[in-house]
Amino acid sequence: MRKTKIVSTLGPASNDLETIVALIHAGANVFRFNFSHGDHPEQLGRMNLVKQAMKETGIKVGLMLDTKGAEIRTGENVDDAVFHYETGDKIILTMNTGIQNVKDRIDVTYAGLFDDVEVGGQILFDDGLLGTTILSKDAKKRELTLGVQNPAELGSKKGVNAPGVSLKLKGLTDKDRDDIKFGVEQGIHFIAASFVRKPSDVQDLRDLLEEVGGQDVLIIPKIESQEGINNADEIIRLADGVMVARGDMGVEIPYEEVPAVEQELIHKANLIGKPVITATQMLDSMQENPRPTRAEVTDVAFAVLQGTDATMLSGESANGDYPVESVHTMAVIDERADKMRPLHSPVLNELKQSGSITTTTAIAAVTAAERVSAKAIITLTSSGYTARQISRLKPAAPIIALTYTERTASQLLLSWGVTPMVLPKGDAYEDLIAQAEKRLIKEGVVAAGDVIVIVVGLPLYQAGSTNNVLISRVNEDGAKD
Repeated sequence: MRKTKIVSTLGPASNDLETIVALIHAGANVFRFNFSHGDHPEQLGRMNLVKQAMKETGIKVGLMLDTKGAEIRTGENVDDAVFHYETGDKIILTMNTGIQNVKDRIDVTYAGLFDDVEVGGQILFDDGLLGTTILSKDAKKRELTLGVQNPAELGSKKGVNAPGVSLKLKGLTDKDRDDIKFGVEQGIHFIAASFVRKPSDVQDLRDLLEEVGGQDVLIIPKIESQEGINNADEIIRLADGVMVARGDMGVEIPYEEVPAVEQELIHKANLIGKPVITATQMLDSMQENPRPTRAEVTDVAFAVLQGTDATMLSGESANGDYPVESVHTMAVIDERADKMRPLHSPVLNELKQSGSITTTTAIAAVTAAERVSAKAIITLTSSGYTARQISRLKPAAPIIALTYTERTASQLLLSWGVTPMVLPKGDAYEDLIAQAEKRLIKEGVVAAGDVIVIVVGLPLYQAGSTNNVLISRVNEDGAKD
Protein backbone atom coordinates (compact mmCIF):
# COMPACT_ATOMS: atom_id res chain seq x y z
CA MET A 1 0.00 0.00 0.00
CA ARG A 2 1.43 3.38 -1.05
CA LYS A 3 1.52 5.84 1.84
CA THR A 4 3.03 8.95 0.24
CA LYS A 5 0.29 10.99 -1.42
CA ILE A 6 0.31 12.50 -4.92
CA VAL A 7 -0.82 15.99 -5.92
CA SER A 8 -1.55 16.18 -9.66
CA THR A 9 -1.97 19.49 -11.49
CA LEU A 10 -4.73 19.67 -14.10
CA GLY A 11 -4.38 21.60 -17.35
CA PRO A 12 -4.84 21.30 -21.11
CA ALA A 13 -3.36 17.77 -21.16
CA SER A 14 -5.84 16.55 -18.54
CA ASN A 15 -8.97 18.45 -19.44
CA ASP A 16 -11.42 15.63 -20.10
CA LEU A 17 -13.32 13.15 -17.96
CA GLU A 18 -11.58 10.06 -19.33
CA THR A 19 -8.12 11.39 -18.49
CA ILE A 20 -9.12 12.56 -15.01
CA VAL A 21 -10.64 9.16 -14.24
CA ALA A 22 -7.39 7.56 -15.43
CA LEU A 23 -5.35 9.92 -13.23
CA ILE A 24 -7.40 8.87 -10.20
CA HIS A 25 -6.89 5.20 -10.97
CA ALA A 26 -3.17 5.87 -11.52
CA GLY A 27 -2.86 7.25 -7.98
CA ALA A 28 -3.75 10.96 -7.82
CA ASN A 29 -5.00 11.87 -4.32
CA VAL A 30 -5.36 15.64 -4.69
CA PHE A 31 -5.93 17.69 -7.84
CA ARG A 32 -4.29 21.11 -8.09
CA PHE A 33 -5.89 23.95 -10.04
CA ASN A 34 -3.26 26.51 -11.02
CA PHE A 35 -4.91 29.95 -11.07
CA SER A 36 -1.85 31.50 -12.68
CA HIS A 37 -3.45 30.20 -15.88
CA GLY A 38 -7.03 30.01 -17.10
CA ASP A 39 -10.11 31.99 -16.11
CA HIS A 40 -12.93 31.04 -13.76
CA PRO A 41 -15.13 29.29 -16.36
CA GLU A 42 -12.16 27.16 -17.46
CA GLN A 43 -11.26 26.19 -13.90
CA LEU A 44 -14.91 25.57 -13.02
CA GLY A 45 -15.12 23.14 -15.93
CA ARG A 46 -12.15 21.19 -14.56
CA MET A 47 -13.56 21.16 -11.03
CA ASN A 48 -16.87 19.83 -12.28
CA LEU A 49 -15.07 17.11 -14.24
CA VAL A 50 -13.23 16.05 -11.07
CA LYS A 51 -16.50 15.87 -9.13
CA GLN A 52 -18.01 13.78 -11.93
CA ALA A 53 -14.94 11.52 -11.95
CA MET A 54 -15.29 10.97 -8.19
CA LYS A 55 -18.86 9.81 -8.72
CA GLU A 56 -17.84 7.47 -11.53
CA THR A 57 -14.92 5.92 -9.66
CA GLY A 58 -16.28 6.04 -6.13
CA ILE A 59 -12.84 7.35 -5.11
CA LYS A 60 -12.49 10.54 -3.08
CA VAL A 61 -9.90 13.18 -4.05
CA GLY A 62 -9.02 16.59 -2.64
CA LEU A 63 -9.27 19.93 -4.46
CA MET A 64 -6.41 22.45 -4.18
CA LEU A 65 -6.49 26.02 -5.50
CA ASP A 66 -3.02 27.43 -6.20
CA THR A 67 -2.98 31.23 -6.25
CA LYS A 68 -1.10 33.32 -8.78
CA GLY A 69 0.34 35.43 -5.98
CA ALA A 70 2.13 38.76 -6.04
CA GLU A 71 4.71 37.88 -8.65
CA ILE A 72 6.81 40.23 -10.78
CA ARG A 73 6.83 39.87 -14.56
CA THR A 74 8.14 41.73 -17.55
CA GLY A 75 5.69 43.47 -19.85
CA GLU A 76 4.88 42.60 -23.45
CA ASN A 77 7.64 42.73 -26.05
CA VAL A 78 6.90 44.80 -29.11
CA ASP A 79 5.48 42.51 -31.83
CA ASP A 80 5.76 39.72 -29.22
CA ALA A 81 9.42 39.44 -30.22
CA VAL A 82 12.06 37.33 -28.51
CA PHE A 83 15.11 39.43 -27.66
CA HIS A 84 18.63 37.97 -27.83
CA TYR A 85 21.29 39.18 -25.38
CA GLU A 86 25.04 38.71 -25.08
CA THR A 87 27.27 39.11 -22.03
CA GLY A 88 27.98 42.80 -21.42
CA ASP A 89 24.79 44.12 -23.05
CA LYS A 90 22.95 46.80 -21.10
CA ILE A 91 19.22 46.97 -20.34
CA ILE A 92 17.23 49.88 -18.92
CA LEU A 93 14.58 48.52 -16.52
CA THR A 94 11.48 50.71 -16.18
CA MET A 95 8.86 50.46 -13.43
CA ASN A 96 5.31 49.56 -14.47
CA THR A 97 4.97 52.19 -17.20
CA GLY A 98 2.82 49.96 -19.39
CA ILE A 99 5.01 50.72 -22.41
CA GLN A 100 5.88 47.74 -24.62
CA ASN A 101 9.39 46.36 -24.28
CA VAL A 102 12.16 46.88 -26.79
CA LYS A 103 15.47 45.06 -26.50
CA ASP A 104 17.33 47.68 -24.47
CA ARG A 105 14.33 48.91 -22.43
CA ILE A 106 12.26 46.40 -20.43
CA ASP A 107 9.27 47.22 -18.24
CA VAL A 108 8.31 45.27 -15.09
CA THR A 109 4.94 45.00 -13.35
CA TYR A 110 6.10 46.04 -9.85
CA ALA A 111 6.95 49.73 -9.48
CA GLY A 112 8.36 49.21 -5.99
CA LEU A 113 11.23 47.10 -7.30
CA PHE A 114 13.27 50.28 -7.79
CA ASP A 115 13.11 51.03 -4.05
CA ASP A 116 13.69 47.45 -2.88
CA VAL A 117 16.96 46.73 -4.73
CA GLU A 118 20.48 48.16 -4.47
CA VAL A 119 23.32 48.74 -6.94
CA GLY A 120 25.42 45.59 -7.20
CA GLY A 121 22.46 43.31 -6.63
CA GLN A 122 21.15 40.74 -9.09
CA ILE A 123 17.94 40.67 -11.11
CA LEU A 124 17.09 37.41 -12.87
CA PHE A 125 14.58 36.84 -15.64
CA ASP A 126 12.71 33.77 -16.89
CA ASP A 127 13.56 31.38 -14.01
CA GLY A 128 17.14 32.63 -13.95
CA LEU A 129 17.91 31.97 -17.61
CA LEU A 130 18.89 35.62 -18.07
CA GLY A 131 21.08 36.98 -15.29
CA THR A 132 21.83 40.67 -14.82
CA THR A 133 23.65 42.93 -12.34
CA ILE A 134 22.32 46.34 -11.24
CA LEU A 135 24.89 48.88 -12.46
CA SER A 136 23.11 52.10 -11.48
CA LYS A 137 19.84 53.65 -10.28
CA ASP A 138 18.31 56.81 -11.78
CA ALA A 139 16.13 58.20 -8.97
CA LYS A 140 14.59 60.93 -11.15
CA LYS A 141 13.42 58.57 -13.88
CA ARG A 142 13.03 55.61 -11.46
CA GLU A 143 14.97 53.38 -13.83
CA LEU A 144 17.65 50.76 -13.29
CA THR A 145 20.59 50.12 -15.61
CA LEU A 146 21.39 46.40 -15.80
CA GLY A 147 24.44 44.59 -17.14
CA VAL A 148 23.78 41.23 -18.80
CA GLN A 149 25.81 38.39 -17.26
CA ASN A 150 25.21 35.60 -19.79
CA PRO A 151 23.95 34.98 -23.33
CA ALA A 152 20.18 34.39 -23.25
CA GLU A 153 16.82 35.09 -24.84
CA LEU A 154 13.83 36.90 -23.32
CA GLY A 155 10.23 36.70 -24.46
CA SER A 156 7.15 38.55 -23.22
CA LYS A 157 5.73 38.40 -19.69
CA LYS A 158 8.57 36.45 -18.11
CA GLY A 159 9.13 36.09 -14.38
CA VAL A 160 11.48 38.43 -12.53
CA ASN A 161 13.43 37.55 -9.36
CA ALA A 162 15.65 39.63 -7.09
CA PRO A 163 17.57 37.03 -5.04
CA GLY A 164 18.07 37.86 -1.37
CA VAL A 165 15.90 40.99 -1.49
CA SER A 166 13.01 41.52 0.93
CA LEU A 167 10.33 42.72 -1.46
CA LYS A 168 7.50 44.90 -0.21
CA LEU A 169 4.92 43.23 -2.43
CA LYS A 170 1.55 42.70 -0.77
CA GLY A 171 0.79 39.07 0.00
CA LEU A 172 -2.69 38.93 -1.56
CA THR A 173 -3.54 40.58 -4.87
CA ASP A 174 -7.03 41.56 -6.00
CA LYS A 175 -6.93 38.62 -8.40
CA ASP A 176 -6.05 36.26 -5.56
CA ARG A 177 -9.01 37.54 -3.53
CA ASP A 178 -11.43 36.99 -6.41
CA ASP A 179 -9.99 33.55 -7.13
CA ILE A 180 -10.16 32.46 -3.49
CA LYS A 181 -13.78 33.60 -3.13
CA PHE A 182 -14.60 31.66 -6.29
CA GLY A 183 -12.77 28.58 -5.03
CA VAL A 184 -14.55 28.62 -1.69
CA GLU A 185 -17.88 28.73 -3.53
CA GLN A 186 -16.82 25.58 -5.43
CA GLY A 187 -15.91 23.68 -2.25
CA ILE A 188 -12.10 23.60 -2.44
CA HIS A 189 -10.28 21.86 0.42
CA PHE A 190 -6.84 23.52 0.24
CA ILE A 191 -5.29 26.81 -0.85
CA ALA A 192 -1.67 26.70 -1.96
CA ALA A 193 -0.64 30.31 -1.35
CA SER A 194 2.10 31.51 -3.70
CA PHE A 195 5.08 33.67 -2.66
CA VAL A 196 4.40 33.62 1.09
CA ARG A 197 7.25 35.60 2.62
CA LYS A 198 6.16 36.39 6.17
CA PRO A 199 3.68 35.23 8.83
CA SER A 200 1.34 38.16 8.19
CA ASP A 201 0.75 36.79 4.66
CA VAL A 202 -0.77 33.67 6.23
CA GLN A 203 -2.86 35.69 8.67
CA ASP A 204 -4.16 37.93 5.86
CA LEU A 205 -5.26 34.83 3.97
CA ARG A 206 -6.89 33.40 7.10
CA ASP A 207 -8.82 36.65 7.58
CA LEU A 208 -9.98 36.60 3.95
CA LEU A 209 -11.19 33.02 4.28
CA GLU A 210 -13.21 34.01 7.35
CA GLU A 211 -14.79 36.82 5.33
CA VAL A 212 -15.87 34.58 2.45
CA GLY A 213 -17.03 31.58 4.49
CA GLY A 214 -13.93 29.46 3.91
CA GLN A 215 -12.69 29.16 7.48
CA ASP A 216 -12.46 25.37 7.13
CA VAL A 217 -10.19 25.55 4.04
CA LEU A 218 -6.62 24.46 4.84
CA ILE A 219 -3.83 26.94 4.05
CA ILE A 220 -0.67 25.52 2.44
CA PRO A 221 1.90 28.34 2.04
CA LYS A 222 4.51 27.93 -0.69
CA ILE A 223 8.01 28.71 0.58
CA GLU A 224 9.81 30.14 -2.46
CA SER A 225 12.23 32.84 -1.28
CA GLN A 226 15.00 33.49 1.22
CA GLU A 227 12.62 35.66 3.23
CA GLY A 228 10.10 32.81 3.37
CA ILE A 229 12.84 30.39 4.43
CA ASN A 230 13.96 32.79 7.18
CA ASN A 231 10.39 33.00 8.49
CA ALA A 232 9.53 29.33 7.94
CA ASP A 233 9.01 28.40 11.61
CA GLU A 234 6.33 31.00 12.20
CA ILE A 235 4.77 30.57 8.74
CA ILE A 236 4.33 26.82 9.25
CA ARG A 237 3.04 27.33 12.79
CA LEU A 238 0.28 29.67 11.58
CA ALA A 239 -0.59 27.62 8.48
CA ASP A 240 -2.07 24.14 8.03
CA GLY A 241 0.85 22.68 6.07
CA VAL A 242 3.60 23.79 3.71
CA MET A 243 4.77 23.34 0.13
CA VAL A 244 8.47 23.17 -0.72
CA ALA A 245 8.18 25.11 -3.99
CA ARG A 246 11.58 24.48 -5.52
CA GLY A 247 11.08 26.38 -8.79
CA ASP A 248 11.36 30.00 -7.70
CA MET A 249 13.30 28.88 -4.63
CA GLY A 250 16.08 27.61 -6.90
CA VAL A 251 16.30 31.05 -8.47
CA GLU A 252 16.00 33.05 -5.25
CA ILE A 253 18.73 31.11 -3.42
CA PRO A 254 21.85 29.30 -4.70
CA TYR A 255 20.65 26.09 -6.34
CA GLU A 256 23.10 23.98 -4.36
CA GLU A 257 21.26 25.04 -1.19
CA VAL A 258 17.86 23.72 -2.35
CA PRO A 259 18.29 20.09 -1.12
CA ALA A 260 19.29 21.28 2.36
CA VAL A 261 16.34 23.69 2.54
CA GLU A 262 14.00 20.96 1.29
CA GLN A 263 15.20 18.65 4.05
CA GLU A 264 14.90 21.39 6.67
CA LEU A 265 11.34 22.37 5.71
CA ILE A 266 10.17 18.75 5.64
CA HIS A 267 11.62 18.23 9.11
CA LYS A 268 9.97 21.38 10.48
CA ALA A 269 6.56 20.31 9.15
CA ASN A 270 6.96 16.75 10.45
CA LEU A 271 7.91 18.05 13.86
CA ILE A 272 4.63 19.90 14.35
CA GLY A 273 2.47 17.40 12.49
CA LYS A 274 1.46 19.43 9.44
CA PRO A 275 1.43 17.97 5.91
CA VAL A 276 4.30 18.92 3.61
CA ILE A 277 4.31 18.75 -0.20
CA THR A 278 7.53 18.55 -2.22
CA ALA A 279 7.03 20.16 -5.62
CA THR A 280 8.49 21.32 -8.94
CA GLN A 281 10.23 19.41 -11.73
CA MET A 282 10.03 16.08 -9.93
CA LEU A 283 9.46 14.15 -13.17
CA ASP A 284 9.94 17.08 -15.53
CA SER A 285 11.34 15.06 -18.44
CA MET A 286 8.06 13.12 -18.58
CA GLN A 287 6.43 16.14 -20.19
CA GLU A 288 8.03 14.82 -23.37
CA ASN A 289 9.20 11.29 -22.56
CA PRO A 290 7.33 8.19 -21.34
CA ARG A 291 10.03 7.32 -18.81
CA PRO A 292 11.75 9.47 -16.14
CA THR A 293 15.46 10.08 -15.87
CA ARG A 294 17.29 8.16 -13.16
CA ALA A 295 18.05 11.46 -11.43
CA GLU A 296 14.32 12.23 -11.26
CA VAL A 297 13.57 8.83 -9.75
CA THR A 298 16.18 9.50 -7.07
CA ASP A 299 14.80 13.01 -6.47
CA VAL A 300 11.29 11.70 -5.78
CA ALA A 301 12.60 8.90 -3.57
CA PHE A 302 14.81 11.35 -1.64
CA ALA A 303 11.77 13.49 -0.77
CA VAL A 304 9.89 10.42 0.47
CA LEU A 305 12.83 9.24 2.57
CA GLN A 306 13.13 12.72 4.13
CA GLY A 307 9.52 12.48 5.31
CA THR A 308 7.41 14.39 2.79
CA ASP A 309 3.67 13.72 2.98
CA ALA A 310 3.10 14.24 -0.73
CA THR A 311 4.97 14.60 -4.00
CA MET A 312 3.57 16.90 -6.68
CA LEU A 313 3.36 16.91 -10.46
CA SER A 314 3.00 20.24 -12.28
CA GLY A 315 3.56 20.45 -16.03
CA GLU A 316 3.92 16.67 -16.20
CA SER A 317 0.19 16.11 -15.67
CA ALA A 318 -1.07 19.55 -16.76
CA ASN A 319 0.66 20.11 -20.10
CA GLY A 320 2.78 17.08 -20.88
CA ASP A 321 2.42 14.30 -23.42
CA TYR A 322 2.18 11.61 -20.72
CA PRO A 323 -0.07 12.87 -17.89
CA VAL A 324 -1.40 9.49 -16.77
CA GLU A 325 1.97 7.78 -17.13
CA SER A 326 3.61 10.47 -14.99
CA VAL A 327 1.15 9.88 -12.13
CA HIS A 328 1.58 6.11 -12.41
CA THR A 329 5.37 6.49 -12.44
CA MET A 330 5.32 8.71 -9.37
CA ALA A 331 3.04 6.24 -7.57
CA VAL A 332 5.45 3.39 -8.27
CA ILE A 333 8.46 5.39 -7.06
CA ASP A 334 6.63 6.63 -3.95
CA GLU A 335 5.50 3.14 -3.00
CA ARG A 336 8.98 1.68 -3.40
CA ALA A 337 10.53 4.53 -1.41
CA ASP A 338 7.92 4.08 1.34
CA LYS A 339 9.29 0.58 1.88
CA MET A 340 12.82 1.98 2.24
CA ARG A 341 11.90 4.37 5.04
CA PRO A 342 13.49 3.80 8.45
CA LEU A 343 11.24 2.10 10.99
CA HIS A 344 11.15 5.17 13.22
CA SER A 345 10.40 8.72 12.12
CA PRO A 346 13.35 11.14 12.39
CA VAL A 347 11.22 13.35 14.67
CA LEU A 348 10.27 10.59 17.14
CA ASN A 349 13.10 11.20 19.62
CA GLU A 350 12.45 14.94 19.63
CA LEU A 351 8.73 14.40 20.25
CA LYS A 352 9.33 12.08 23.20
CA GLN A 353 10.12 15.19 25.24
CA SER A 354 6.68 16.68 24.50
CA GLY A 355 4.22 17.16 27.34
CA SER A 356 1.23 17.14 24.97
CA ILE A 357 -1.38 14.49 25.79
CA THR A 358 -2.24 13.98 22.10
CA THR A 359 1.43 13.62 21.11
CA THR A 360 2.12 11.20 23.96
CA THR A 361 -0.96 9.16 23.03
CA ALA A 362 0.11 9.06 19.36
CA ILE A 363 3.61 7.85 20.29
CA ALA A 364 2.11 5.18 22.55
CA ALA A 365 -0.18 4.01 19.73
CA VAL A 366 2.63 3.77 17.17
CA THR A 367 4.93 2.02 19.64
CA ALA A 368 2.19 -0.46 20.55
CA ALA A 369 1.37 -1.10 16.89
CA GLU A 370 5.02 -1.88 16.18
CA ARG A 371 5.41 -4.26 19.12
CA VAL A 372 2.24 -6.28 18.45
CA SER A 373 2.62 -6.13 14.62
CA ALA A 374 -0.77 -4.44 14.27
CA LYS A 375 -2.35 -4.52 10.82
CA ALA A 376 -3.88 -1.06 11.27
CA ILE A 377 -4.07 1.93 13.57
CA ILE A 378 -7.67 3.17 13.75
CA THR A 379 -8.36 6.64 15.07
CA LEU A 380 -11.51 8.70 15.53
CA THR A 381 -11.00 12.31 14.45
CA SER A 382 -13.32 15.26 13.90
CA SER A 383 -10.88 17.78 12.43
CA GLY A 384 -8.14 15.37 11.31
CA TYR A 385 -5.71 16.59 13.98
CA THR A 386 -5.25 13.25 15.73
CA ALA A 387 -4.67 11.42 12.45
CA ARG A 388 -1.99 13.94 11.47
CA GLN A 389 -0.24 13.58 14.82
CA ILE A 390 0.01 9.83 14.19
CA SER A 391 0.95 10.33 10.52
CA ARG A 392 4.04 12.41 11.37
CA LEU A 393 5.46 9.39 13.24
CA LYS A 394 5.39 7.37 9.98
CA PRO A 395 4.18 4.03 11.43
CA ALA A 396 4.47 0.79 9.47
CA ALA A 397 0.75 0.08 9.94
CA PRO A 398 -1.77 2.00 7.81
CA ILE A 399 -3.67 4.75 9.62
CA ILE A 400 -7.45 4.50 9.25
CA ALA A 401 -9.05 7.82 10.17
CA LEU A 402 -12.75 7.59 11.04
CA THR A 403 -14.57 10.89 10.69
CA TYR A 404 -18.16 12.00 10.25
CA THR A 405 -17.39 14.90 7.88
CA GLU A 406 -16.68 14.58 4.17
CA ARG A 407 -14.47 17.69 4.29
CA THR A 408 -12.14 16.27 6.94
CA ALA A 409 -11.90 13.03 4.97
CA SER A 410 -10.95 14.93 1.81
CA GLN A 411 -8.33 17.01 3.63
CA LEU A 412 -6.72 13.91 5.16
CA LEU A 413 -5.95 12.72 1.63
CA LEU A 414 -2.86 14.95 1.82
CA SER A 415 -1.45 13.26 4.94
CA TRP A 416 1.08 10.42 4.71
CA GLY A 417 -0.26 6.94 5.39
CA VAL A 418 -3.80 8.07 6.24
CA THR A 419 -6.86 6.40 4.71
CA PRO A 420 -9.97 8.38 5.67
CA MET A 421 -13.31 6.66 6.22
CA VAL A 422 -16.59 8.57 6.63
CA LEU A 423 -19.06 7.09 9.12
CA PRO A 424 -22.28 8.51 10.59
CA LYS A 425 -21.76 10.37 13.83
CA GLY A 426 -22.44 8.03 16.75
CA ASP A 427 -22.52 8.16 20.52
CA ALA A 428 -20.46 5.02 21.26
CA TYR A 429 -16.97 4.58 19.87
CA GLU A 430 -17.35 0.78 20.08
CA ASP A 431 -20.10 0.89 17.44
CA LEU A 432 -18.01 3.11 15.15
CA ILE A 433 -15.00 0.80 15.44
CA ALA A 434 -17.17 -2.24 14.70
CA GLN A 435 -18.53 -0.56 11.55
CA ALA A 436 -15.02 0.33 10.45
CA GLU A 437 -13.73 -3.20 11.03
CA LYS A 438 -16.48 -4.69 8.87
CA ARG A 439 -15.54 -2.36 6.01
CA LEU A 440 -11.83 -3.03 6.45
CA ILE A 441 -12.42 -6.79 6.37
CA LYS A 442 -14.47 -6.38 3.18
CA GLU A 443 -11.72 -4.27 1.59
CA GLY A 444 -9.00 -6.73 2.61
CA VAL A 445 -7.13 -4.34 4.90
CA VAL A 446 -7.60 -6.59 7.95
CA ALA A 447 -8.75 -10.17 8.49
CA ALA A 448 -10.17 -12.20 11.35
CA GLY A 449 -7.56 -12.63 14.06
CA ASP A 450 -5.54 -9.56 13.10
CA VAL A 451 -4.42 -7.21 15.84
CA ILE A 452 -5.39 -3.54 15.56
CA VAL A 453 -4.57 -0.49 17.66
CA ILE A 454 -7.37 1.98 18.39
CA VAL A 455 -6.81 5.64 19.30
CA VAL A 456 -9.78 7.52 20.71
CA GLY A 457 -10.55 10.60 22.75
CA LEU A 458 -13.12 10.45 25.48
CA PRO A 459 -15.51 12.16 25.65
CA LEU A 460 -16.09 11.81 21.90
CA TYR A 461 -15.97 14.84 19.57
CA GLN A 462 -14.26 17.07 22.11
CA ALA A 463 -11.21 18.88 20.73
CA GLY A 464 -7.96 17.92 22.41
CA SER A 465 -9.41 14.88 24.17
CA THR A 466 -7.29 12.18 22.48
CA ASN A 467 -6.26 10.14 25.51
CA ASN A 468 -6.89 6.41 24.99
CA VAL A 469 -4.99 3.62 23.22
CA LEU A 470 -6.60 0.19 22.95
CA ILE A 471 -5.19 -3.03 21.49
CA SER A 472 -7.79 -5.35 20.01
CA ARG A 473 -8.18 -8.43 17.83
CA VAL A 474 -10.63 -8.60 14.93
CA ASN A 475 -13.32 -11.29 14.86
CA GLU A 476 -14.86 -12.77 11.70
CA ASP A 477 -17.90 -10.49 11.92
CA GLY A 478 -15.84 -7.38 12.56
CA ALA A 479 -16.56 -7.25 16.26
CA LYS A 480 -13.69 -6.98 18.73
CA ASP A 481 -12.51 -9.50 21.29
